[in-house]
Amino acid sequence: PILSSRLSNVILNPTWTVPPTILREDVIPSISKNRNYLAQTNMKVYDRNGNEVIANNWKLSNAKSYRYVQSPGSFNSLGMVKFSFPNRFSIYLHDTNHRDFFGKQKRSLSSGCVRVENPLELAEYLLGDKENWNLEKITETLQSEKTQHIKLKKEIKIHILYWTAWSENNTLIFRDDIYNLDAVLYRKLGK
Repeated sequence: PILSSRLSNVILNPTWTVPPTILREDVIPSISKNRNYLAQTNMKVYDRNGNEVIANNWKLSNAKSYRYVQSPGSFNSLGMVKFSFPNRFSIYLHDTNHRDFFGKQKRSLSSGCVRVENPLELAEYLLGDKENWNLEKITETLQSEKTQHIKLKKEIKIHILYWTAWSENNTLIFRDDIYNLDAVLYRKLGK
């Protein structure tokens, strides 16, 4: 998505609640094939009343009514740090448990959120409090594996843009239009 907002929180050791698309396309089929999937991915399932559903009691017929939450830790799909901001797309910036993705040429491997290559350094910068939230303190907090929400003290704007062409050092750079948005923009500009 293309958006502008304000960063609001840094979350250390975030949990991850599985969104509907990933639930439908990945998680439910994986659980259907392998009931150990939940334990292997450190995921817990909750019914509508907030009661935990044990893997043996999980039913495909109720699968979409459950809430699936992955515990904090290095295995978590969000990694160790999440950066939240209000937006209608329910996206955020986050660390990743797939550090190898940053070495790939094509990195459009996300379901909408934005992976951050240096999340600890970004957290330290955004928190802007070297006395209480330096890299050492952040790392120490991460080792506890307890979720901690830290509200940013100053307003920091965020703009997420989508560019398929730009100039860098007097050279025009082009990228594939992987989201097929150029034609939409072209039509809007033509009006």
